[in-house]
Amino acid sequence: MTDKQKIELLKSCFNDTIWMAIRYAHGRHTYAPSMVRDAIDNFKKVFPDWNLKQDNTIEPPNEVSIDSFSLRSDYLDDLFSNDK
Repeated sequence: MTDKQKIELLKSCFNDTIWMAIRYAHGRHTYAPSMVRDAIDNFKKVFPDWNLKQDNTIEPPNEVSIDSFSLRSDYLDDLFSNDK
């Protein structure tokens, strides 16, 4: 396997699993959302032309969801905004 083929295989693995990680982490009040954000940020450093595929199941939180025990950054809907 060539280096190019290895890179393409790794990119495919990331694409095939990142959506599940986002769905799992979205809205959790743990370290999971920040880990997913870090993974995406690092992936974009290596592959700046890569774009996250839209996931319509990920919605912004409502006002009731944000309180003293949760942070806006626990929600990953902003990963899909076009202005990032």
